[in-house]
Amino acid sequence: MLAKIVRECYGKEISECGKEELYHALLTLVQKKAGEKEENTGKKKLYYISAEFLIGKLLSNNLINLGIYEEVKKELSDAGKNLTDLEEYEPEPSLGNGGLGRLAACFLDSIATLSLPGDGVGLNYHYGLFRQEFKNRKQMEEPNPWMNKDSWLIRSDKSFTVSFGGFDVKASLYDILVTGYESRTNRLHLFDLDSVDETIVHDGIEFDKEDIRKNLTLFLYPDDSDDKGRLLRVYQQYFMVSCGAQLILSEAKDRGCNLHDLADYAAIQINDTHPSMVIPELIRLLTKEGIPFDEAAEIVTDTCAYTNHTILAEALEKW
Repeated sequence: MLAKIVRECYGKEISECGKEELYHALLTLVQKKAGEKEENTGKKKLYYISAEFLIGKLLSNNLINLGIYEEVKKELSDAGKNLTDLEEYEPEPSLGNGGLGRLAACFLDSIATLSLPGDGVGLNYHYGLFRQEFKNRKQMEEPNPWMNKDSWLIRSDKSFTVSFGGFDVKASLYDILVTGYESRTNRLHLFDLDSVDETIVHDGIEFDKEDIRKNLTLFLYPDDSDDKGRLLRVYQQYFMVSCGAQLILSEAKDRGCNLHDLADYAAIQINDTHPSMVIPELIRLLTKEGIPFDEAAEIVTDTCAYTNHTILAEALEKW
């Protein structure tokens, strides 16, 4: 199974390959097997919107869920290779940080395993929160890059435009397949800023907080200790929910929804305060479709639900 892909990619046997080659081949195998799985479908779909998804390393989980872990492990072992080495080699997606993100990831796993139609919606952070290093006995914060050619990200053909005051930005959609245990698949939808520029990051994790056209998807939870950072948080969160709302309405229409009965086609779960602007954004988009404001507000009320994680004032983003 793996040997065939290794030969196709490199013209070698497994025993002749290094970690990078074997990891690429394993990623190709898993993507192929996951892509062959049926996706969960139905009239109504859940959309779990969250600023973070702490999904962890995906290789082992996907091999187990696809039912091929032991087979791959034996194939590698017979060639003198160790699956554990490849598990350690795998970079971890920098898309989450704490309990909020881990909860979101667990929900996605459970939803897929239960064969329910439900996708995650978030942002494709290039550098995550940060990576901690120690230099000259001092803690240093460094970017935490994770995206390379061997990535779980699948670029879709969908794109969206988000309008801010005085300028527009364009977003592309990337998906990560979420495999259920011996079940079907769902997707984690991640939006990325087309004009994002990693080169503006310097001196650790410093960057121009006002350069919205270049910085929106660089970091998870950018520093909000000053007004520039707090405004950036608002821009970033609106970017996420506007893209998400456009995607949800587009998919609902594809399933036959006339938008007046949106609640029969979509359930939107808001994971803490960060995606809460999806409520007014959905109302705005529905009114653009010709639905009166009062009806739009009622539709969104029936469609959205909210999870509160704490009552600590500093965590409620009251600026």
